[in-house]
Amino acid sequence: MKKKNILYIACALTMASLCSCEDFLDKDPQDKQTNDTYWQTETSLRTYAQDFYSTYFKGYNIDYTVFGGFFSGDNYTDDYINLNNANTYNGGYIYFPTSATTDWNSKTAIWKDHYANVYKANVMIEKIPGMSISEEAKNHWTGVARYFRAMAYSELVKAYGGVPFYDKVTDPADESLYKNRDSYPYVAQKIQDDFQFALDNVRVDDTKRQVNRDVVGAYMSRELLYHATWLKYHGTTVGPTSEKVGDAEIKNLLQGAINGAQVVMNSGKYAIGNTYNALFTTDDLANNPEVIWYREYTTGLQCNALMSYNGPEDQTQGGVTENVIESYLCIDGLPIGQSPVYKGKQDPSIQKSFQNRDPRLYQTVADSLRIMSALGTKYTEGTSPTGYPAKKFLNDEWWAAGLDYCTGILSPADAPCFRYAEVLLNYVEARFEIAQVGGAGFVQDDLDKSINQIRTRKLTKWGETEAQTMPKVQLEGGSLSANGVVINDPARDADVNPVLWEIRRERRIELIMEGRRGEDLRRWAKFEYLNSEDGNGNPNKIILGAYVNMADYPTISAKDKDGNRVLFLFDPENPTNKDSDKGYIYYLREKELRIFKKGELDSERYYLRAIPAEQMTIYSNKDKEFTQNPGW
Repeated sequence: MKKKNILYIACALTMASLCSCEDFLDKDPQDKQTNDTYWQTETSLRTYAQDFYSTYFKGYNIDYTVFGGFFSGDNYTDDYINLNNANTYNGGYIYFPTSATTDWNSKTAIWKDHYANVYKANVMIEKIPGMSISEEAKNHWTGVARYFRAMAYSELVKAYGGVPFYDKVTDPADESLYKNRDSYPYVAQKIQDDFQFALDNVRVDDTKRQVNRDVVGAYMSRELLYHATWLKYHGTTVGPTSEKVGDAEIKNLLQGAINGAQVVMNSGKYAIGNTYNALFTTDDLANNPEVIWYREYTTGLQCNALMSYNGPEDQTQGGVTENVIESYLCIDGLPIGQSPVYKGKQDPSIQKSFQNRDPRLYQTVADSLRIMSALGTKYTEGTSPTGYPAKKFLNDEWWAAGLDYCTGILSPADAPCFRYAEVLLNYVEARFEIAQVGGAGFVQDDLDKSINQIRTRKLTKWGETEAQTMPKVQLEGGSLSANGVVINDPARDADVNPVLWEIRRERRIELIMEGRRGEDLRRWAKFEYLNSEDGNGNPNKIILGAYVNMADYPTISAKDKDGNRVLFLFDPENPTNKDSDKGYIYYLREKELRIFKKGELDSERYYLRAIPAEQMTIYSNKDKEFTQNPGW
């Protein structure tokens, strides 16, 4: 393994005391920095700014929890059954929250942490004009501060909707601090203004592992696409009090997303390569043309635990669902319900259904059944409650060699915080959406710059040497085609345009288990995709795993020595049979596990968290009004 140089991130001299305790003595101490003496050089600014990085660039994190949003860290998705604290109602991964003061709503870290960063950014913005540095440096560092302020407000708005917006340092005694919420559209526009200033002023390059213009553009494309589409599909909030947002406002935000993406796309520095799994399992991403921003890990200094969960250990935190497996296209570019080369129609087992599929499937999950709950399974080879163990984050060569990197918190694999493929997917979705609200029409060139670039990637299946690519897509009126065949997915949501459906599919597959799916369902107002049951009370495939016919696995037992079933299968052809020996793995069998009723406030409220009870109490004690989110 190549030895890496790591940038040590300095703490900002306990900046809380530096920034908030002015005038507490008549004279400044001569042996330490104060708020007045600190702001002198670019080195001071660089040190101060490092405090933001751990919040917004978590990578794979450094522990066994949720891996910074990768793998099991996404919330409320149809891609992954997350079992973390599933039976305690505390995790917020399986169940929707039950009240304004329990579950995820009882957690105040989002509110506190991001407002703390708003304050720190405002301090930085306030101090820069008085510094003796060049105008270029002032603009750059003001851009960095406004970028992080945009990131902080973006996270707040995604969680709570409209929130109070502060663009200057406010004294705790100032009554203006306790103002009511600003509207979601208002704050979204302020976020865009900050991003645009940063895009116009942050340096193209500012030394290793520091925010640069490409990083700003990439995150700008992600965050503004989120806000534009959330406001389009929800309005100003949720429930009956929500108001429609005008096309001009949505168009403006979408254009911001496009502007950010184009800065990255036009830089000429990035391209889609011929790797996929290696993007997530390599110890040095410094020169990878697909990676815009990454978190660096180094043996002996700082490592992560993600690979251990994708190798020797049972994937007890959850597993990939049958629903997302069926979303992968066939190698001819057609969905499984349409493609003549799909082999799983009569026998949907892994052996059959994995044939002739998008090669990203083979680099994402194992192509053999590995059931966590079945007797006889080799637990040392990694298993999953759905039978589909993830391999996206496992370095197969390290695993085969028995290296310690695949155990404990010892993986030195760098984490790609932002990939070029996502920029392309943000761009193409924003281009399609802006065409619906008065922007320039969506054309073939938009596809050629985005999805068709991703589809130039050549990948090999595990254990094979022949590389494969997915066919490019062509715009055919109101649909897309592959190899001259118009795509007509029988599983398409009838409320979603056929072109947009395929754009969203490409995003789902390319970015699976990278922390984006939960946000996507939230902004598209599609939590009904998460329902655990159909209209007949039978389980949906978002909580089912691989198809198993026990006759095909004579060495695996579905029952223990006393005859008690340990592996439950749901057979769609015989749904009432609870002792079936064929069907889809049915790990979670609780009835009405997750039910969302579109249009009803009791369900729609879940798109936003409740304002923390602690915050409501603070306002109440000040005799100030603070509006709670609808339904809480």
